[in-house]
Amino acid sequence: MVRDFLSRSVGVVSLPLLTSVRRRAVRVGVWWSLDPLRRGLLEAAIAYLRGGFRFRSPKAMAMVRDALIEALTLLLMRSVRFLAFILGLRLAEKLGRALNRVFRVWEIIAMGIQWLNTPPMHRVQP
Repeated sequence: MVRDFLSRSVGVVSLPLLTSVRRRAVRVGVWWSLDPLRRGLLEAAIAYLRGGFRFRSPKAMAMVRDALIEALTLLLMRSVRFLAFILGLRLAEKLGRALNRVFRVWEIIAMGIQWLNTPPMHRVQP
């Protein structure tokens, strides 16, 4: 669910995005649980972009994007607020169609937290 959301929302891979994801992943401690080949690919992409170059190959950019999405997935799976947002977004889509209503971000997060706090036998599938 998180990977699908990230693959839809990550469009442009830039040097500031790559460096901030690497910095945060190292700080949180998930950088070392990332696949070593993908970790090396991200390091090489950061060095290549810092040199003033840009990726012209769509295949190379797709590989860097996939490595970035995997790193973001590992990073954001630890955030309860992000998981609540993803779950609340799915619930809001269902409820929004039924009630003809648009929800605010804090309402979406609240719905996700309520769903996470509901016992498993009483949960509605998002």
